[in-house]
Amino acid sequence: MKDQTVMLDVVPELSTATLEGSTLTLRGRGWGDQPKDAVVEVNGQRLSPELKGGVLTVTVSAPATGSSMATDLYGVLTVRLLVGERASEPVTIRKEAVTVSGTIKRPVGAALNGQSQPTSPVPVRPTAVLIVPKGASVPAAGLTTTRSLLGHQVATYTDVEAATNALNALAQQGIPAEYDQPILVQDTQRISAQAATGVQWHWPRLGVTDAWTRTKGKGITVAVVDTGVALNHPDLKANLLPGRDFVENDREPQDVSGHGTHVAGLIAANGQVQGAAPEAKLLPVRVIGSQGGTVSDLVRGLLWAAGLDSEEPNPTPAQIINLSLGTPGYSELLAQAVERVMDAGVIVVAASGNDGGLPYAPANIPGVISVTSVSGPVTTYQPGYANRGPGTRIAAYGGDLNADQDSNKERDGILSTDLDAGGKPAYALRQGTSMASPQVAGIAALLLAQGTPSRTVKAVLESHATDLGVPGMDLTTGWGLVNASATQNDPQTYVVALNAAGQIITYSRSTGAQFALGSLPPAAPVQILAGTDTDGDGRIGEAGELLSAPVTLNTARGQTGRADLQLEPADGKGALLLPR
Repeated sequence: MKDQTVMLDVVPELSTATLEGSTLTLRGRGWGDQPKDAVVEVNGQRLSPELKGGVLTVTVSAPATGSSMATDLYGVLTVRLLVGERASEPVTIRKEAVTVSGTIKRPVGAALNGQSQPTSPVPVRPTAVLIVPKGASVPAAGLTTTRSLLGHQVATYTDVEAATNALNALAQQGIPAEYDQPILVQDTQRISAQAATGVQWHWPRLGVTDAWTRTKGKGITVAVVDTGVALNHPDLKANLLPGRDFVENDREPQDVSGHGTHVAGLIAANGQVQGAAPEAKLLPVRVIGSQGGTVSDLVRGLLWAAGLDSEEPNPTPAQIINLSLGTPGYSELLAQAVERVMDAGVIVVAASGNDGGLPYAPANIPGVISVTSVSGPVTTYQPGYANRGPGTRIAAYGGDLNADQDSNKERDGILSTDLDAGGKPAYALRQGTSMASPQVAGIAALLLAQGTPSRTVKAVLESHATDLGVPGMDLTTGWGLVNASATQNDPQTYVVALNAAGQIITYSRSTGAQFALGSLPPAAPVQILAGTDTDGDGRIGEAGELLSAPVTLNTARGQTGRADLQLEPADGKGALLLPR
């Protein structure tokens, strides 16, 4: 009998994960004697471990929060081990500094609104196009064309060097010009799939299938500002409105990559696969082509989709715009465009990004519904690719093509419409915040179709999200997992923790007369109070609303404090603005 070689596919397994100080210790199997290919992932941060006596150890440092929260290492840590292309199931460690719980008497509540926290600056990638303020003299050396856009001048130069020289010349004059930055789609992997055998496991877990008993989004228009849409896809064409292509400058926003088609299907496919709002209309707007796209292209697409392009009116403007794309750098032009669109009453939903860092623009612009990713379908966890941090508002399922939790021999990606290698209509599994964002956009369409005013949709989505991780609003998943069972008439009461400087550290929605706040700094005075926001302007405890007297706690690490709060009519002097 000849010798036979058997190839084994070993999946790493974690039996325990413990954290002492900053040292994380992992026990399990599947990494062998030399863990050179092993990577430990902690809340998306990838670290190289050391092997000692069959046990892996790694030093974990606390991330900067960009807010008034303490930077000590505490909260919920999600740990995975990656060996090559295989990943272990996640293990959760809860390392609370201080937890406070208690009761609220006479709870009354309302919807949330407010301001987001700033993100850290990201280096800008130079391009051959500049965005120059209106009225400034544009340097002529190397200049080829200029055009006007939203009170700015878009100046195209012969090459990056010429554009950089012009930018420096403008800076010397104190003129705040900027590069026309590239924009990126927000998915990371794709696997072809058959719709007949695939499963859209995310819809039941978001309450979407139950929501279809009330509405399927009829009468609502959602713009997909992306790579275009497959205009002849059988699952989409019945819901497609005439769109616009800002790459080829025509009326045929035909997708060639499949990304926009996948996104559109998660909003309003109605065939072998279903979108969240299968009776809503889709407005395809192409701003990214085979050579990519830029902020100025995105701005033109945004204004047209919202019906704000005076030179080229849009006969069917959208009530919701989905942006499964972004740029890591700040753009004043993009921020102004998004604000103008939102001021017109249009809901903007955007993917947070996929490099494991802070949310990209436009997801980090105040007022935008910034969507990060989680995955399932058995255990909900946040994949390492998902951007999170200040500005994150809500989560939806972005999938994880490296996992198969339910052992059905199909990766845990998100199934939707797509294109095959030949550019023909097809179906595929993808992963990324690109897939999470349109789920929220589709659920927003269901809310509008039920009569929810557009100005309250963001608040309703956030106040009805399923809380994940640390109780209350957090920097990892925002308010939690989007829930399609949201209705417009379910007010909330908020409990707030303030530091010694009077800054909001964190806040939480109450559950009935009970509340819980986690991840509070240890051995430091913290004030706990509750309030209501009955007019929906994002301030609790205004005149005529309710506000409790603050309770001051100074609790040691690992202990649980208690505060019983009594709501009383407020005079408005102690009103607080909740962070967006």
